[in-house]
Formats: sequence, C-alpha cells, structure tokens
Amino acid sequence: MYLSGDLPKGWRKQRLDSICTVKGGKRLPADTELLNSPTDHPYIRVRDVGASRYICLTDQFQYIDEETHQAISRYIVNTDDIIISVVGTIGLIGKIHSTLNKANLTENCVKLTDVVDITPDYLYYTLCMKKNNKEIDLLTVGAVQAKLPMYNIQSIDIVIPPKDSISSFQGRMDILNSQIEANTLEIQRLTELGNVLLAKLSG
Repeated sequence: MYLSGDLPKGWRKQRLDSICTVKGGKRLPADTELLNSPTDHPYIRVRDVGASRYICLTDQFQYIDEETHQAISRYIVNTDDIIISVVGTIGLIGKIHSTLNKANLTENCVKLTDVVDITPDYLYYTLCMKKNNKEIDLLTVGAVQAKLPMYNIQSIDIVIPPKDSISSFQGRMDILNSQIEANTLEIQRLTELGNVLLAKLSG
C-alpha cells in the first residue's frame, strides 16, 4: 500500500468525512456528578479508551442517572463505532464493544459512525497507523490546552482499496475478531478478579 504519491490502480484517497459521520460527545450538565454505582447508562471517558482495541464495559466505568441520560441522549455510541480522544491524552483510538452499545460519550472524544466504502476494522487500523506515524499528532492545535479539532479529523485522508481488497481484509479480520474479543474480555475478568482478591487480602 502506498500512503503518498501514486496509488495502485483501483485505489483512491478520500476525506474521512466522506466515508463516515464524525460526531462529538457531550459535556455533563452543570452540577451533575458521575456515579460509581451501575445504572443503565455507562459514561465513556478518555481514560476508558485506548487500553486495547475494544472499548468494553469494565468495573472501572462510571455512570449517569436516567435524568442526565435524557438530557444528553443524542450523544451515544453504537457497537463498532470508532472513538478518538481529542482533549487530554489526544489520539487514543478504540472500537466500541457490544457491552457499551448506547453508552454516553464524553465531550473529550469524538465518534466515527455510519462507515461506508470500507469497514470499521479497516478504518480503525488505518487510524492507528496514522497515529503511529505521528500524522494525527500534527493535527493537534493549542499550546496551553491542546486539542484535536473535529474539522481536522474530518479532513484526514483515508486510502480506499478496491472492494475485493476490503472484502478479503475483512474476511481475515472476522476470523481474528472473535479471538481478540474473547481474549480482551478474559483479561478484563481476570483483572477484576485480581482486584477483588487484593481488596479482600488487604481488608
């Protein structure tokens, strides 16, 4: 794959906002506090993104109540959305796991949804490559409070392979996805179990 100069026949570049919808999260209403006790509405923060490919519900998540959810109910994520952090630790990337379908999203992240022409998996790995190549870092602005503006994200160029290449890539990914997901969930279960055992031993 060529990332600059001439592309192979049938390949092309498109702006990110032409192949998906880029939407921001939402700041919590004034005087609203996150809850440690689980509700039906997990709230995804920057700290919840980037530990692994999947962003899964864990015992480290905080929640909002029903009233707060209703106030910001338009700012939710769906399974397979891609999340990018835009404030704080900038450029963390993750893919929403089904355990967080319909969860609320912080204003310090954006979601990439309704992907067309490619697949969420292809988009995720392309963005990870751009992050590793420092391309996303160059889009960050601000000296005191650094931020990755939404319009800069929308303007990112994505290389689009022919449909048969995308299908071949996704076929291989589908084989790996179930194992990656199972491993991620197992690691999280073991981590949570370890935390419980440590709490009992120190209690």
